[in-house]
Amino acid sequence: MPVRNLSVMTTTALDVRRTFNVTQETRFHFNGWFSKRKHVVDHVMAHTTDTVLRLAPEEVVDACLSTPGAGPPPDVVDIREWRPEFAFTHVAHHVVETLGRLPGWDEFREFCETDDRTRSMLWTPAQEAIADARADKAQARDAMRRKVLADFTAFLRDTYVVAELRRNGLDVRVHPLADVVFQVDAWVERLILNPRGGAQRSEALLVHAMPPFFFHDLGFTESEHVGGVPLPTRAQLGRAVRSLRAILYPR
Repeated sequence: MPVRNLSVMTTTALDVRRTFNVTQETRFHFNGWFSKRKHVVDHVMAHTTDTVLRLAPEEVVDACLSTPGAGPPPDVVDIREWRPEFAFTHVAHHVVETLGRLPGWDEFREFCETDDRTRSMLWTPAQEAIADARADKAQARDAMRRKVLADFTAFLRDTYVVAELRRNGLDVRVHPLADVVFQVDAWVERLILNPRGGAQRSEALLVHAMPPFFFHDLGFTESEHVGGVPLPTRAQLGRAVRSLRAILYPR
């Protein structure tokens, strides 16, 4: 089957809202989120996903190769249960779109420390959480580093899957608003995907949508480490591409 040309490469928050804010459940969810934390809402509603959708798989692999494995963090309860106002997906997408490229771990960490906007989203709240943690401060710092590194690793893995699917002509979309508010990890047309495989977080919110959404498990059960990041195997990616093409473009 020929690879389809993906001509539109951006996704706005308005695109996401028009697509998913279509049921009683999603409207309730969106309105509750929209009424709180105006600075978070303003940031997310102004965000456009562009660079993330243009990344080649090789660029993601390069970032993975420079990223160490997170390993199990020390069990510091205050760090484990820490939930900053800006979810990690907001931070990661903001960094990529601001830089215009996907950074590796060291550059990501440095940018979070030195860029004023990103510092207020992640670095400063993390330092405050470390200071407030009821634990040894060195242990709390290590736990925070590993927590953020694990989130960054997961972001790289998901971004790699999206890049591979898009390379194969599948118009997969992502956006922080879809992820955090509508619990949609990724989508293509009316098909909701989970780049990690497994259960769909958004099914309860979208089950009553008309026209309906459909939900597809990419079925990733095997991985291979690239740097510190476990990526789906080539064989499993190939099966995912074939299954999506069969669903979206049946002959």
